[in-house]
This record gives sequence, structure tokens and C-alpha cells, in this order.
Amino acid sequence: MTLNVQRISRIQITKMILIAFVDAIISGFYLKIFPFDYTINLAVVILPIYYYLDRRLFPAATGVFIASVGLVFRTLTGFYYYGSFSNAFWADFNFLYFDLTYGVVFTLLYYRKENKTLFSFFFAALAGDFLGNAAEFTSRFGLADYVSNSVMATLLLVAVIRASIAVVLISAIKYYNFFLRKEEHDERYRMQMNLLSELRGEMYFLKNNTEHVESVMDEAFSLYREYDELSHDAQKAKALNIAKNVHEIKKNYFKVIEGIDEIILKETPFDMLKLMDLTKMLYLSTCRIIEKEHKNIVLDFDVHSETQIHEHSMLMSVLRNLINNALEAIDDCGEIKLYHTEDYEMHYFVISDNGCGMSEDTIKYIFKPGFSTKYDDDTGNSNRGIGLSLVQDIIEKYFEGQIEVDSIVGIGTRFKLGIPKRKV
Repeated sequence: MTLNVQRISRIQITKMILIAFVDAIISGFYLKIFPFDYTINLAVVILPIYYYLDRRLFPAATGVFIASVGLVFRTLTGFYYYGSFSNAFWADFNFLYFDLTYGVVFTLLYYRKENKTLFSFFFAALAGDFLGNAAEFTSRFGLADYVSNSVMATLLLVAVIRASIAVVLISAIKYYNFFLRKEEHDERYRMQMNLLSELRGEMYFLKNNTEHVESVMDEAFSLYREYDELSHDAQKAKALNIAKNVHEIKKNYFKVIEGIDEIILKETPFDMLKLMDLTKMLYLSTCRIIEKEHKNIVLDFDVHSETQIHEHSMLMSVLRNLINNALEAIDDCGEIKLYHTEDYEMHYFVISDNGCGMSEDTIKYIFKPGFSTKYDDDTGNSNRGIGLSLVQDIIEKYFEGQIEVDSIVGIGTRFKLGIPKRKV
């Protein structure tokens, strides 16, 4: 615990020294906005922003570093102007009163407050600026000059302006950070939606396979029954063992499905999602794939429906698989379109591309389980995803809709989907 505190202390000291150097450099820049001979020191505008952005900075201690480093910096750089280091040192010595006073006032009015608001920040910056200037001015010229010749009014006006500029800059930073957080949130949500749609598609694939598991188990048990009527103990035992093993596989299979289903239900961000927003997510994720694969593909998504979709992950799974198929059908450059219309009962989607297309013989098999046109000669593997067979199953069985495909070799492919609104 002690080591951790020391490490944090060193980090804060490093920050204070860095701020002191930056402040010393920026203090040489002035903004002249008054008709009379007075300028705005930009360092004083930026100083309170440090304290707002890093609540762990101790303003009083930071003021000591700023005063010390600033005095050394101005002494070194003022040598040629004042003729000696001694003259430069004493000429700028009074700046210490401003830096130290500002740090103390800001500590009392802002740093020690539990409820830190933008108003309390503005008041602390204004008071620190005004009282810091008062301390510096009276140390140079005396209290009598300070209370005469409208000096107090001028310094108060300067403090209000510098504090106001600081608040405006803080507000701009907060707005920018909010915008960045919103972008990050939207990006995380899109990634989550993509993941959920993939899981839902694969879940449907697993559930379909359970029917095959049941069928194998029934046949194995039937075989056992047939052997039971005979008297072949070894064959009977083997058949019974097959049935038992398949039964265990089925139980584990269902456990996996139930577990994934529970995760999906728990992690689904929203129960309902606008169709327009869903396809926007699909558009953005597809753009990233195109950029990653260095293809020159134009996406044309024409979906403007604000219909609320409950089965958004399943619908996303279908649309993304068809879009991915279109991407893989285009070698380097081309165009992919997603068009949507609707009537009182149905949603209609058309996904088309101008890729390599498919022959009539190929179209006959694309919805067959295990069939793929995407075969890798190097690895011997074919890409499946949830596959067009599962896309067809989801459309026709899950959504009770229709799917059609038209394709011409060398021209492109078009999938047409019809999905009842009551199912989504």
C-alpha cells in the first residue's frame, strides 16, 4: 500500500512540474482585447482547466511549482532584456504572489468542495484570478494605487473574462468527450449486435442438428430392440452403447443450447430495434469488412422503415449472411444493394450484387446442407457460417416467409425475401 501511494505521489509531482513548464512557456502569450493598455495572459485561462480535468491535482502545491519554475524560466529568458539575472529575477519576482494566491484560493473554493459543479469552478477561477492579481499588484505598486484609478474594476473584468473563457473551453471539451463516448457506445453496440446475430444463427443451426441427434438415437435404440429379439449379446450391447452415448451427447447439446440462449437473452441490449437502425449497423460493419479486405465495393442500402423489430438478431443474421455472400462473390470492385419495402402484412428485402453470379445447376444446390460455392483449394475447407441452408430454414420455418434467388453467371445474384410482420 505504501509503495502505491508513493507511486501516485511521484506521478502527481511529475504532472505538476510538467504543468509548471507549460504554464511558463504559455505565459509569454497575451491576448489584447481591451482598448486600454491591458492584455489577457493565456496561461491564466488554461490553468484552471488543468484542475478541472485532473481532480487529483492539488492547486496550492501546483501553484508552488508554477511560481518556482516560472520565476526561473523568466529569469533565464529575461537576462538580455534586463541586462542581468539579478534584475530579471527581481523584475518578475512579484508574479509569485499571483501564482501562490491563485493556488490557495482555488484549493479552498473548488478542490476541497465535495460537490464540484461548473458554477463552483467558474467562481473559483474568477476569485483566484481576481485575488491573485490583487496580491501581485499591491506587492508591486502598493495598496493605495490598487484601490484608486479603477484598478480593482479592471482586474475584476479581466478575471470574469478569463474565467468565462475557461468555462467555455471546459464546456467544449465536455461536449467533445460526450461525442466520443457516444461514438464508442454506438460502436460497442454494433459489435454486440453482430455477435448476437452470429450466435442466434449458430443457435438455430444447433437446434436443427438436435433433430438429427434424436433420429440417430431412435434408430440405435430400435436396433437394440431388434437385437433383443435375437440372442447376439455382443451386438445387443454395442447397439445399446450407441444409444446411451447419443443420449449423453443430446443432453450435453441441450445444456449448451440453453446456456447460449440464456446469455443471448441476458446480453440483448434492447427488446426492440428500428429496422432502419438495424440496417445502419449492418452497413457500418460491412464497410469495415470492405476496408479490411481492400476491396472497392459500393454499398447502396435503401431502408427507411422505422418499424420496431423484436427478432432483430435473427433478422440481422439472415441479412448479414446474404451480404457476406455478396461480398465473397465480388473479387475486387462492384456494388451491393439492399432494398426494403413493406405493406400491411409483409416486409420485403432484395439483396443484390454484380459479382460472379451462379449457374442454374449451382442454384439447385445452394440451399442444400453442407453445400458451399466458397471452397479453399489450399486448405480443402469450405466456408459455412450459418450457410444458405440455414438462411432458408430461418426464413421459411422460423419467420414463415419466402426466399427466392435469381442469378446469372458474370452478371450477378439477387435474393428476394418476404417476411411476415407478425413474426419479426
